[in-house]
Amino acid sequence: MNRSSSFLFCILLLSVCAPAWTQPISVNQSEAEISFYFIDDEVDGTMGGFEFTGDIDLSNLPGSAFSGAVATRTLDTNNWLRSRHLRARKYFNAKDHPKLIFESTSVSGVKEGFQVIGTLEIKGIEREVNWVFTNNGTALTGTTQVNTQDYNISIHTKRERNEVKITVRLPYSL
Repeated sequence: MNRSSSFLFCILLLSVCAPAWTQPISVNQSEAEISFYFIDDEVDGTMGGFEFTGDIDLSNLPGSAFSGAVATRTLDTNNWLRSRHLRARKYFNAKDHPKLIFESTSVSGVKEGFQVIGTLEIKGIEREVNWVFTNNGTALTGTTQVNTQDYNISIHTKRERNEVKITVRLPYSL
């Protein structure tokens, strides 16, 4: 093979393989799972109505953006009375604040997978949160922990009793 043939072969090989080097993904919103765990009370639950509006490229994490929302009215703890109480004005106020909204400000690789830092808005109050995501090849799973008092939601008087772990699972396709 002469030099010009080798060069053309390399260009052809690169054009065929290049799509494998970039990995933009498409999040399957209908299969996304949002769960939470009130640590002190050992109460867990879910939220639905997930809307993803980000742009994730696994080969270019710093160029990616995570943004989305969940419907507050879907908060469910498998206890109708407790769930209804949490959606009421005193806590999440689903009527006046129908969505919990997240928007990333940075995405970077870390040992465990990648880190997404951004703003979480609950009841019109914005606070910075740090998510750590892992990737199993078919879904991204991220976790963070917040204190509900930061969003004027006081389940308990003592601050340390208001910690909640949030997990989001985002199934995707390439």
